[in-house]
Amino acid sequence: MKEIGHTIGGRAVDTFIDKSAIYDPSTGLQVGTVFHGGKDEVDQAVVAAKDAFESWSRTGMQYRAELLLDVRNILKQRKNELVEVVMTEAGKTLNDATAEITKGIEALSYAAGVTSWSGTNFSRNVSRGIDTCDVRYPVGVIATVSPFNFPVMVPILQSAMAIACGNTVVAKPSEKVPSAFSMVVQMFEQAGLPAGVLNIVNGGREVVESMLQHPDVSGLSFVGSTAVAKRVRIAGVTNNKRIQAFGSGKNHMVVLPDANLDFAADAAVSAAYGAAGQRCMAISVIVAVGDIGDSLIEKITNRIGNIRMGSAHSDATELGPVISAESKSRVLSLISSAEAEGASLVVDGSGVGGEGWLVGATLIDNVKPGMTIYEKEIFGPVLLVVRVDIMEEAISAINGHPMGNGAVIFTRDGGKAKIFCDQVDAGMVGVNVAIPIPPYQHSFGGWKDSAFTETKLMGPESLPFLTSIKAVTSRWPDESAGSAVELGFPSSTATLSR
Repeated sequence: MKEIGHTIGGRAVDTFIDKSAIYDPSTGLQVGTVFHGGKDEVDQAVVAAKDAFESWSRTGMQYRAELLLDVRNILKQRKNELVEVVMTEAGKTLNDATAEITKGIEALSYAAGVTSWSGTNFSRNVSRGIDTCDVRYPVGVIATVSPFNFPVMVPILQSAMAIACGNTVVAKPSEKVPSAFSMVVQMFEQAGLPAGVLNIVNGGREVVESMLQHPDVSGLSFVGSTAVAKRVRIAGVTNNKRIQAFGSGKNHMVVLPDANLDFAADAAVSAAYGAAGQRCMAISVIVAVGDIGDSLIEKITNRIGNIRMGSAHSDATELGPVISAESKSRVLSLISSAEAEGASLVVDGSGVGGEGWLVGATLIDNVKPGMTIYEKEIFGPVLLVVRVDIMEEAISAINGHPMGNGAVIFTRDGGKAKIFCDQVDAGMVGVNVAIPIPPYQHSFGGWKDSAFTETKLMGPESLPFLTSIKAVTSRWPDESAGSAVELGFPSSTATLSR
C-alpha cells in the first residue's frame, strides 16, 4: 500500500503531524496513506521556494518556456500511468480522466507561450528625451490549494502559470487524491526544473492556514468551496497577501421554447452527469421557459435510462462514483430534502447499489428558488428543473442566486441570446454550449460568490495576480546640452520648453 509524503527542495520528506487514508471511490477500499504536514513542513517548503526564487526569477522566459514544453512531452509519454492513478483515486471514468490530463497538457502548452502573452507597454518620448515602460516582475513564492475533482489539471494551471512568470510554488493538492500531482512534480524534476521551484506539502486545514500566515508567501491561489474561498480571501486581506479564491458553482441552463429539444437534452445530460456532477461548471439547473418542460423532461429521462453507471475501472462506465462516503451521504440528503420541500422526484438515483460510492443519475422537477437543493451546490449527479413563463424570469432567477460561475442558453433566436449574454450575472456564459469553459488564452473564473478575486485562473487576467508592474521612466540626456535646477512639479510642458 503506497504512502504519499511531501516534496520539498527536490527531496522526498516523510514527516507528518497526521495522516489519512486514500480510498478508491469505486470500491470504497483503502489504496494508500497520505502524510499531513503542518507549520514546520510549510516553513521548510517556503524556505526552499524562496531560496530558489533568487535564481529562477532571473532565468530567461524562453528557458522557462522550453522547460515547460519538456514537461509537456514527458506528460504525454506517461499519460496512461496518470490516467490510471486518477481513475483509482478520484473515481473518474476512463474518458473523463483522459480528457482532464489532455487539458493539463494544453495548459502547459499555453504557459510555455509566456513570451507572447506577458509583454508590457513602452512609450517613447512621453516628454522630450524621456521614455516610460511597464516592467513585469514575478512576485515571489506562490502557494496553491487544489480540489479533488481535477487532481491534474487545476494544480497544473496554478503552478505552470506561476512558474512561467518566474515565481516559485508551494502546492497543496487535495489530500483525497494526492498521488497524481506528486507524479506531475516528478515529471517537472525529470525535465530539469531546479530544486525548490515546485514543492508539495500535503495535508488539510493547518497547511492552508500556515501558508496564509507565512510572511514569505506572496500570494495564494485557491480552488474549492465558496465557504472556504471566502475565509481564505478574508485571511489573505488580514495577512496582506494577494489572493485568488474560486468557490462553488450553481450553473443554470435556460432552454427557450424555440430550442432544438433533442440537442438541449443531449447537452443537459452530458453536462449534468459527466464526472458524476463533480465539476464546478456542471449544469445543475435546467430553467425550462414556456410550455416545453414536460417534453424536455421526457427526453432527459429517456437518456438517463441509457447511461452506463458503475465502477470507474470498467472502460464501458460513463457515470462513476462520487469521491467519498461523506459526499454520497450529503448528496443523498439533498435529494431527500427536495421531495420533502415540495419538488417532484422524476428519476431517483439514490438507491443504486454496488460497491463504492455510486449515486445514480437523478432528475428533480418543480424545484423553486429557496429550496435547500436549489440554494446549495450539490456536487453530485443531480439535475434540477425550474419552470418559468418567460426568459426574463429565467434571467432574474439566475441573477438572484448568490453563485455566478456559469450560465447558458439554448435557443435559435440570436436576439434573445444577445440579451441573455448581456444581462446574466455569470463569469462564463454559453450559447448552445452547455459547459462554456473558454480556451486558455481567454479568462476563466466566475462572479459573485463563485470567485473572491479580481483576477482569473488562466489567460491574460491571471497576470495581475502572478506579477507586479514597475513603471520605469528614463532619460539619457545629451550632456553637452547642460541642465538646470527646476523646483516646480515636473511636467512634460516644462520639459518641452527647454
